[in-house]
Amino acid sequence: MTRERLRQFDSLVQELHEEQERMQREERHVRLMEATYGVGCLFGAEALEQSRARVLTLAGQREDEIAEIRLWVECIPDSLTRRAFKLRFLDGLSWGEIARRMGYGSDSGPRMLCARYLAEHAG
Repeated sequence: MTRERLRQFDSLVQELHEEQERMQREERHVRLMEATYGVGCLFGAEALEQSRARVLTLAGQREDEIAEIRLWVECIPDSLTRRAFKLRFLDGLSWGEIARRMGYGSDSGPRMLCARYLAEHAG
């Protein structure tokens, strides 16, 4: 696992969240069009379907990446490092929340722990 791959995973999770928000906006638009023009109105239906398809695609990609990250993380021998990676990439917690849970004074503690591990075990 590389720093870049984990950075891309973070971006994928954000992209999925953004697409889910778009889909919710499209759903509201379709409901408004149906309320205004009657049930069966197709205004916005195509955009909603495209958004739904994109959400499904991104969710599948996220699950595939999570499965690979999970396997990789389980091979980390150090418990502290393993916990930091799990909390960040499997549980999706912020560095600040990870620091709090792990007893660090700031979010730089677990972040540096992970960065050092990646630098030493790049591959």
